[in-house]
Amino acid sequence: MIEDRTIFFDTLGSTNKYLLENWQILPSETVVWAKQQQNAYGRKKSFWSSNSGGLWFSVLFKPKKRPVNPWHYVRLYSLTVYDILKEYDIKAQIKWPNDVLVEDKKICGILSEAVYAGKNPEAIIVGVGINVNNSIPEELSGKATSLIEFTSKQANLSKLLSRINHIAYYRYYLKYLKDKSVSVITKKWINALNIKVGDSVEIIPVEGSPFYAEISSINPDYLEILDENYNVKNFFAGEISVRTKK
Repeated sequence: MIEDRTIFFDTLGSTNKYLLENWQILPSETVVWAKQQQNAYGRKKSFWSSNSGGLWFSVLFKPKKRPVNPWHYVRLYSLTVYDILKEYDIKAQIKWPNDVLVEDKKICGILSEAVYAGKNPEAIIVGVGINVNNSIPEELSGKATSLIEFTSKQANLSKLLSRINHIAYYRYYLKYLKDKSVSVITKKWINALNIKVGDSVEIIPVEGSPFYAEISSINPDYLEILDENYNVKNFFAGEISVRTKK
């Protein structure tokens, strides 16, 4: 079960990096949890503020009879956090492809990394960062939020971690993370996204200038968009960021 083995640190550079360096000697479903991270990162290696009070953890998976697409594991945890926020009567949305938003501000970021042997992943590591009791740096206050801003009381991080992994394991991992039923997770994830087919969005590519486009299709691993010149393009998660048009 997820969290049968949990390794805790007061301070760590990065929970994801720790598992990348130690995945061979640790059992599948090991959780690494740090009170604070010094060198946490998100997609494109962007810095992630990880001060004390937030919930920062990573989970190791060594799939044998499970799908090995890293994005399935991102969706597993984004849906879990989405469900957890519902328990607090907080309406959330998933920002394509891997963040969780409340009132258009990031409350959670999720990052998956795979360890390959040739073309096949031998391990998948999912890092989850949730703003819980931590204060948001002033320079990020317009873009990020935390659980305490909506509940006005401190959450027990240990209990929250256990609740998250309990839902992830029993509600999604055991039930749907199988070759014949993993599409159910994808459908639930698409339904929880902050973008829908027909929406006008701003596309922010890794290289080049941002531009506006219309979403013509949301697929499991990519977005199909229609740009302002009526050209159809496909973009994958590592190539762009997407935000709703203001």
